[in-house]
Amino acid sequence: MVVMPDALIALLKEWHSVPVATTGADGMPNVAAKSVMVRDPETIVWGELYFMQTYENLTRHPIASLCVWEWTPPFTAYKVKGRVVIHRHDEVTAALDRSVWAGHTGEFAARIEGMAAVVLTVEEIYDQTPRIEGAGKRIA
Repeated sequence: MVVMPDALIALLKEWHSVPVATTGADGMPNVAAKSVMVRDPETIVWGELYFMQTYENLTRHPIASLCVWEWTPPFTAYKVKGRVVIHRHDEVTAALDRSVWAGHTGEFAARIEGMAAVVLTVEEIYDQTPRIEGAGKRIA
């Protein structure tokens, strides 16, 4: 496992949702916004409310990537990759708080009872900061 730097953890906690990328059975990429929580310096968790393309992709190929960045200069940015485990109806799912569905319409509030928890174990971290000496470099 890889330990996330404090700056990355702070960005993940600051953002409500981040883009999460998965790959379909046909090799096509999929990107969807997910409300993430940092469980510990090696683990990111999000609630799966919709059970659509991202969920289907992760059940077939349990690897995901996400990115997060600062909105103001110097634009520090990170890409995180890792394997995921999907949890349903267990203590991991029960530990998710209501923040994972904040901003969704009322009709989706009822889904919290049946949502899954997606647990990403961080395996790789890349610098995505727009600068020649660092952009794309693996840092952990």
